[in-house]
Amino acid sequence: MARRTSKKHYPVQRTTGLTWTGGPLPANFMIDGPKVLSQTNHRLYRQSRYYEMSVTLDTDLPDGSTVDVYALADTWMVQKAYQMAKMAWDESNAEEKKMLNNRLARWNDFRVDHGLVLTGGIEDVLATNFLKGSLSATPFFAGEFTRSTVVDQTGALRAFSFGAPTASRYSIIEEYDASGNTSTDPTVPATGPYSGLLPNLEAGAAAALQDQGNEPPYDANDIGQAIWIKVGTLHLGSGRQRTSTGFFTAPCGFVALKGADTLIGDNQVEISCEFKRGDYKGVHAPSMLE
Repeated sequence: MARRTSKKHYPVQRTTGLTWTGGPLPANFMIDGPKVLSQTNHRLYRQSRYYEMSVTLDTDLPDGSTVDVYALADTWMVQKAYQMAKMAWDESNAEEKKMLNNRLARWNDFRVDHGLVLTGGIEDVLATNFLKGSLSATPFFAGEFTRSTVVDQTGALRAFSFGAPTASRYSIIEEYDASGNTSTDPTVPATGPYSGLLPNLEAGAAAALQDQGNEPPYDANDIGQAIWIKVGTLHLGSGRQRTSTGFFTAPCGFVALKGADTLIGDNQVEISCEFKRGDYKGVHAPSMLE
C-alpha cells in the first residue's frame, strides 16, 4: 500500500491584524491586499490579481460596532479596464524600456488607485505584527507602493484610477467605456432570404427576428460607474451578530471599510484580514491579465 504524504507546507503569513496610527481617525479604511501581503511577507505581491480575502472583527469591540465591507465587482468590465490601462502604460513606456534594455527597478509593478472619495476620508489601514520579546503591536509603515504614471501628449504627468478622471489621472473605467460604445442600428435587410420559396415565411416574423434583440441587454454606450459591490455588514451586538465576511473575490485586493471609525478597542482598530491559501506565492490570486 502506497504511503500517504502530506502536501508540502508553504510558509506565508495569510492572516494579518490591521490598525491605524496615522493621526485623526478617518471614517473609512481601504485594505490594500497586495500591500498587506508584501509588507508582512517581505516579497512583492502584484496588484494585478484576483485576491480571495475575508475580513473579521475582533470580538472584544464594544457592542454596536459595525462596518460595511465593499470590494470591486468581479466583472469583465473591471478586468478589461485594468488590462487596457496596463496595455496603455506598457505602450507609453515602450521606448523608455527599450532604451533601458528592460532593466527596470527590481520591484516595479503596475499599480492603479482605488479612486474612492468618501465623506470623512478614506485611508489605507496598516498591517500589524508583534515584536519579538515584548509582543508589542507594531504597524508596518515601510515599503514603496507608488501608483504608476505616464506622461501624456501635453507633457502632463497622469496616474490611473478606478475613480473619476482629473487633470492628473485617467479613469480606467471611463477610458475602457469610451473604447466599446456599441451601435444598435439593424444591419440585416428587412426581408429574409428565399421569401418566394418557403410558404410559411412571414414578414412579421422576419421583422421580429430583426427587431427583438437589436438592442443589447445592457446600456450600449455606457458601462456605468457602479463597479463596487457590498460584500456585507459586520456588526457586534447583544442579539444577532456577524463577525466575518467569509472569503470573497477582491480584484486588485482592494477592500473598502465604510464606517470603520466604530472599530476602536484599546485605542486600536480591531479588525483582521485573511487570504485564502493558493499557488500564487502561497495565496489564491489568479491573474487579471490573462
